[in-house]
Amino acid sequence: MKFRLAALLFAVALPLSGASAPGAAAAPGPELPVKTFFQAPVIASLTFSPNGKYIACLVPFEHRMNLAVIDLEKGTKNLLTNFKDRQATQPSWASDDRILFRVDDDGKESFALYAVNRDGKDPVVLASGYSKADSNDEVNVRFRSVLGRIEGDTKNILVLANITYRDWSDVATMNLKTGTMTKLIEAPGDVDYYLRDHAGQVRIAVVQKEQIRRVLYRDAKTNGWVTLGEHHLDAPGWEPLAFDGDNRTLFIWSDVGRKTKAIYRYDTSARAQGDLVFADDTYDALDANGAAATSFSSNLIVDPVKKKIVGLSYSADRTRFHWIDDEMRKIQEKLEASLPDTVHRPRQFAADGSKIIYLSTSDRDSGVYYLFDRKTQKVNELAVIKPGIDPDQMAAMKPVTFPARDGLTLHGYLTLPRGRPAKNLPLILHPHGGPFGIRDEWNYNDEVQFYANRGFAVLQVNYRGSGGYGRAYEAAGFKKWGLEMQNDLSDGVKWCIAQGIADPARVVISGASYGGYATMAGLTLSPELYCAGINYVGVTDIELLIPREAPPDRMYWRNTRLGKLSDPADKQRLYDTSPVHLADRINVPLLMAYGKNDPRVRIDHGFDMERALKKAGKTFEMIIEEDEGHGFRKEESRIAFFDTVDVFLKKNVLAQLGTVKVGPIQVLDSADKARR
Repeated sequence: MKFRLAALLFAVALPLSGASAPGAAAAPGPELPVKTFFQAPVIASLTFSPNGKYIACLVPFEHRMNLAVIDLEKGTKNLLTNFKDRQATQPSWASDDRILFRVDDDGKESFALYAVNRDGKDPVVLASGYSKADSNDEVNVRFRSVLGRIEGDTKNILVLANITYRDWSDVATMNLKTGTMTKLIEAPGDVDYYLRDHAGQVRIAVVQKEQIRRVLYRDAKTNGWVTLGEHHLDAPGWEPLAFDGDNRTLFIWSDVGRKTKAIYRYDTSARAQGDLVFADDTYDALDANGAAATSFSSNLIVDPVKKKIVGLSYSADRTRFHWIDDEMRKIQEKLEASLPDTVHRPRQFAADGSKIIYLSTSDRDSGVYYLFDRKTQKVNELAVIKPGIDPDQMAAMKPVTFPARDGLTLHGYLTLPRGRPAKNLPLILHPHGGPFGIRDEWNYNDEVQFYANRGFAVLQVNYRGSGGYGRAYEAAGFKKWGLEMQNDLSDGVKWCIAQGIADPARVVISGASYGGYATMAGLTLSPELYCAGINYVGVTDIELLIPREAPPDRMYWRNTRLGKLSDPADKQRLYDTSPVHLADRINVPLLMAYGKNDPRVRIDHGFDMERALKKAGKTFEMIIEEDEGHGFRKEESRIAFFDTVDVFLKKNVLAQLGTVKVGPIQVLDSADKARR
């Protein structure tokens, strides 16, 4: 049977198959409006109802993401919420008729849990966000997260909640009408994450006490917990990912005796590690960013009908797959043959296994959702995420490697502007956030494509400390902020210059969070390399990240990754590598942007840097958004920020052809006095 990407179900734009092959000769594309890159997607977060007849999703309404439901049989899409000041996130189904979702709180990351019927009726707030919870409202304080549906129960769901102890997550039921929680399983310690088997039973808990992580197994008959294994937080070990279909075999990752994390089977009855499933000598066999961003994020692909693990994904030079199931391997081969140079990720299976939602993405396309029918072996297009993005007008991202000054092999990605010779280009060094455990990957990136559209080459470096390359590679970045980690970025710039790609007089450094720190560190510790810098919600004083009082686990993490304030050598190093103390070294145009509600990089980082720059007599531009947090989530804030970035780059880099012209101080803040 002929396989095709056609027969549109909900046609909203041209399918991906119109994209040209990477590397094809192309003329420079037109300069696209900033809005094209940074406006909200037209659809996101698609998820099947249990019966597979409906899909919950997020769609924009009044410039905010709201909840909608697609009826697959009728071919309709209905809006269920109409938030204008907040946004819906993380939709999931509690039953065929009731949907859960969370709502943000102006960047404070205190998400409220909502429930609403599929027809939009009976909306209720099951648990409000922490920052809005009344001090007497114990339900809101105790709720942590949703664990999942309960088979055969349409009135309750499983959640994690601090019921027995303030900071330990018990398993509880939550009533879908009232939000009332009832403890079901008492936490066997400070649980990082639980795993359920295919019968829905909680069988595994991974707990941490001080620096020891333990894997506990819950006996299905006695309900008692026994230890399967343990390891030190910073030593080789293993942890579970998911149960296979027999509810006895676990798939685990392990780096015992290995440089990188590999996938193995583990027999819970024999309590013994089994055969190797997959390993790569360069990359961890995991999705690096997913694993780092949450306590638990499995990269295993489970077929709910076969009730077994059919494959896994992992972050390599691009997302790669290892298939265990022949049917899934053949589907993937057909997808890749029809649409090459694209990552086709199965996002979710319908519960009856009849359909699969695929998300197909590439370095030049933010993605298309497809619906695969396993009976007919056909794919129908559901929706294009960003119809305004024409892949033919975007720039190709290529994996690169180069040596650091100490010989360490560094990996990264180089995006060259479309249709321009790779010679003497203005360059933007774009370090990722984190820094530990996170990495840049081969995928579509709004910011990278925006820069490339403006004529910049963009270099992304997975400096030491990044995730996905093994434990030793990540540990090589511990206590190296502003030192070897920064050297890796500098070496990337020098490599681009040596290759003839970058104009040494027009190198910009721009990043967010840790990338914002790296921007400020670059401008102060290696100022000769850069002609301008953009600091987006970046750290400026490392000491502010280290709590004076905290639980032992958190203190250990900070002490080992950053340093001990009680250690004179560490304290001096932190001072010497904090840009807030080096403001006098900045002599190029600088743009900074912060969200006032940021819970990760507190606004103090921005204000302290602002004062230091003014004291040093420096000029700069600064944006403070009152109702944003760690990155600007609201569409108008995001577009306004990058409009400013656009003007900043044209004025100080592109128009100047290498000369430095410092812009005036510009504080875009309607409540400047109130924040002092």
